[in-house]
Amino acid sequence: MDIVALGLEHERMLAGFLDEFAASGEIRVPAYLPDPSWSFREIVEGFAKQSRGEDLPEGWVPGTTRFLVHEGRMLGVFNLRHGLTESLLRFGGHVGYSVRPSERCKGYGARLLESAKQLACDMGLDRILVTCDTENVASAKVILKCGGVLEDQFYHQGVGYEVSRYWIALT
Repeated sequence: MDIVALGLEHERMLAGFLDEFAASGEIRVPAYLPDPSWSFREIVEGFAKQSRGEDLPEGWVPGTTRFLVHEGRMLGVFNLRHGLTESLLRFGGHVGYSVRPSERCKGYGARLLESAKQLACDMGLDRILVTCDTENVASAKVILKCGGVLEDQFYHQGVGYEVSRYWIALT
């Protein structure tokens, strides 16, 4: 089981990963942020550029996206934002992650978040903010397991649901 940057060799794995979300009725994959019109090569290049802070859309911060792969399958994804805007401080935080529907409740969410924590620590961050839908009990459990401390909960007009905000100390 490996945490990897997306490479050209992962095209079929990514297609299967995204197809499973679509087949389960999930129209959005948290932490997977490329423009839907991009080719696979543009997605790979876009993730690399985002990590370097190049050609970012207005209001975006640099972010590193990594995938959990095992035995030829993509199991999950995380995106670690290198900093926070005012908007990300309220919703989104430093880390977003997602596990493919058929692989949930197997510890992969915690594996992704622990990997994001290590990367954030390596970047010199001393704590990270992770947010989730308050009704997403599974995600809340993962965040708590990984050291999250609940800061607050509030109704977020923009997304239309209550959001829980957790801080995780890295030092």
